[in-house]
This record gives sequence, structure tokens and C-alpha cells, in this order.
Amino acid sequence: MTTPNLLEPLKAGTVVRIVNSGYRRAKVAEYRGPFGPKGARIYRVLVQKKPRRLYIEVREDQLEVLPEA
Repeated sequence: MTTPNLLEPLKAGTVVRIVNSGYRRAKVAEYRGPFGPKGARIYRVLVQKKPRRLYIEVREDQLEVLPEA
């Protein structure tokens, strides 16, 4: 289940999961803009993977918002 097309972009710090990837949790680091195909929103996502942090840019429909723990 991906995020619905919201009127407002996701805020920085929102905990998400990247659908169909091996990453369990990630945080939205930045909203990049509507640069994807047909104006899809693009986000820069931070994955805390050891030994280094990893930044990935993904489309909004590839993200699933996780409930706060």
C-alpha cells in the first residue's frame, strides 16, 4: 500500500518504507519537486545503513508512510 496522492508533499523527517526494496525504514530528507514522469513528486530519502548513510531519490508512489512508533 503506497501513499495516496496527497495535496501537500511529505514533510522532512517523515518515517517511510521504500516499497519493493530491502530497506525497512527510511526518513524523508527533502522534497525535490515534481520532476518525475508526468509530474510525479520526487523525494530524497535517507536510509541509515551501516557503516554509512545512504541517500536515494524515489517517486512518491514508491513510498509507504509508516506509523510513528
